[in-house]
Amino acid sequence: MIEIHETFDAKLLADLNEEIQTFHHLAYPEIFKPYNRETIRGFFKSALEHENAHVFVARQAEVVLGYVLIFMVDFKENPFQYSRRYILLDQVAVIEKYRGRGVGSTLLNKVFEFAKSININEIELNHWTSNGSARKFFNKNGFEYFNEKMRLKLD
Repeated sequence: MIEIHETFDAKLLADLNEEIQTFHHLAYPEIFKPYNRETIRGFFKSALEHENAHVFVARQAEVVLGYVLIFMVDFKENPFQYSRRYILLDQVAVIEKYRGRGVGSTLLNKVFEFAKSININEIELNHWTSNGSARKFFNKNGFEYFNEKMRLKLD
């Protein structure tokens, strides 16, 4: 059985992040830095000091299977848009050998529960276009596209 718990353990999160950071670095080396345990640990330590950040880890027995990092966002009204509150799903990482076993969906369900418990009814995320498995996973879990990002690289 997969259990989900909130964590504040920056070292654990930095260790869990290695696989996904390396994946992103190899896919987009001009954007993503190589994995560096200490700087990533510092990122998680700093992020977890803010009340708007939460990290949930998935465990089975004593084995950590993955994590999800979310931020609560309070978007202020401006001349173009109304104010709104939503959760930004910043990172979802499941250790490769545990993918396809319901770990990611269980983590998402925890985020959905958490959002409902604080009266937030919208969750946003983005993923890299080349990550077809992320596209499929998020579509399968009910996410839909509402805003697309493009770029033009000038040589």
